[in-house]
Amino acid sequence: MQIIETSLQFRGNLAKRNTTAYIVLHHAAASNCTIQDIHRWHLRRGWIGCGYHFFCDKEGRVYRGRPLDTVGAHVFNHNFHSVGICAEGNYEHEQMSNKQKHAIAALLIKLKEIYPQTKIVGHRDLSPTNCPGRNYPMEEILAIVAESEKEVGTTLFRDVPEDH
Repeated sequence: MQIIETSLQFRGNLAKRNTTAYIVLHHAAASNCTIQDIHRWHLRRGWIGCGYHFFCDKEGRVYRGRPLDTVGAHVFNHNFHSVGICAEGNYEHEQMSNKQKHAIAALLIKLKEIYPQTKIVGHRDLSPTNCPGRNYPMEEILAIVAESEKEVGTTLFRDVPEDH
């Protein structure tokens, strides 16, 4: 899988993440956008830049946001122990393309190789939000990841903290 480097310019230092418990799936809540749009939107919010580690567009291209080993800005109270993946689109109202679905699954498989004990969750599993949207194909994506993990003998976790 190819990850497209973006060389985003962050306004400040990015803290290093010491632990990784979750991979959190998001949608952009915008039908058409780019990683640069998200970076600009997050800068306008007063953040140091794009809060997600990865962005997957509708064509299945995966872009780097924040460096993988840094703290994100994508889910309140969970940024210090999670990786954030944002999908272009508004999955409250639209359906995800197969290209995008399979690209996200491939990225998750790669991340689970790096962080095998992480739990894959939607943003809504950790915070009171609709993100990643009611039409986000979570179960389909998790099934692709689970099938891959069966082949390599690891385990897929999708547990949510008890307090949510």
